[in-house]
Amino acid sequence: MNGPQQEQLTKMVEEFNQSQDEIEVIEQNQGDYSTLQQSIMASAASGNLPTITQLTASHTPDYAAQGLLTPLDEYLTDENNFGQEKLDDILPGFAAGMKYEDQYYAVPFSKSVRLMFVNQDLLDEIGGEVPTTWEELKALDEKMKAAGKEEPVLGLENGIAAEIETMARQNGAAWISDDLTQVDLGSDQAVEPVNFVKELLDTKVARTAGEDTYMSGPFSQGATLLYIGSSAGIPYVEEGAKESNIHFTTAEIPVYADGEPLTIFAGNDLGVFQSATEEEKNAAVKFMAYLTDHTVDWVTQTGYLPVTQSAIDSQEWQDYVAKNPMFEAASKELPYGIAQPGYQGASEVHQDLVKALDEIFINNASAKEQMQQVEDKVKGFLGL
Repeated sequence: MNGPQQEQLTKMVEEFNQSQDEIEVIEQNQGDYSTLQQSIMASAASGNLPTITQLTASHTPDYAAQGLLTPLDEYLTDENNFGQEKLDDILPGFAAGMKYEDQYYAVPFSKSVRLMFVNQDLLDEIGGEVPTTWEELKALDEKMKAAGKEEPVLGLENGIAAEIETMARQNGAAWISDDLTQVDLGSDQAVEPVNFVKELLDTKVARTAGEDTYMSGPFSQGATLLYIGSSAGIPYVEEGAKESNIHFTTAEIPVYADGEPLTIFAGNDLGVFQSATEEEKNAAVKFMAYLTDHTVDWVTQTGYLPVTQSAIDSQEWQDYVAKNPMFEAASKELPYGIAQPGYQGASEVHQDLVKALDEIFINNASAKEQMQQVEDKVKGFLGL
């Protein structure tokens, strides 16, 4: 966490510590997610793990299988302020990511969806409309050229595995089924969107962030008409757009023509390490319960999304969305968002998928062959 997200997390930690006199939470910032994972593995080797950590969905199964994470079932209790009523309140799409092999290992925290950011000034200038399908998005290139605009239509992050999975699932691919019995990353339904995105990149209809690291910066400076990125990027786009005097809006992710809407939940959960004492484990769950109870406080300052139905229904959240309409699209995506299924080896597969997409987009490797290799890797982990 950094910027407004780090500031709000520090504020909530301080407020929790002041709310009672039995538990003290101490923050340790690891800079970025890659550094965090490296620190966890180094700390595990040295026997010096912290009590609690943020977790990506792909790392939870690996850490659980390695015996690093504590199964939380016996700690999610009324005594720890995290009983069945609170569990039932967590949105189904987020609750699906809490379990690995029928045990609770994680609690949702900094969750997000992918959004489409729209440079409204540029869209009005070319006489365009917000695209609702991928085909409509591609067609905006003609309007841009007709208006004498050289900017690409679409900006993407350097790593677009989430976008490819989203489009593949929208296109009818199972990708990796929830019950882990079907894998079809090499199917025509999965490969088609890979080739579609490659065409956008090759014809300069789309660009990636490149050396800018995150596309939120270039977009907020007017570099592209559209940008697909995390809802957690809203505060950063807001800040940059204000400096550039650009008006932007947000919209739901496009779908295939006649297709069903779908988006992938992203962001982080919280987990407790097995090396913690019983007292620390109970304390950690009480802290996670506090964060869950204050999810609206968290999301209204950070761009993440509420994790409970009661928060979505709250007047505070409804009023916030009404005053901050850039969050409306993200809120609309919550009912059809899905969690990625957890399995041991998921983090390694994600890295392989990123490398495969780089080979396709940068080195012109065969999309079919590269995606089939990743599919074979997944099946190997799942024993299929």
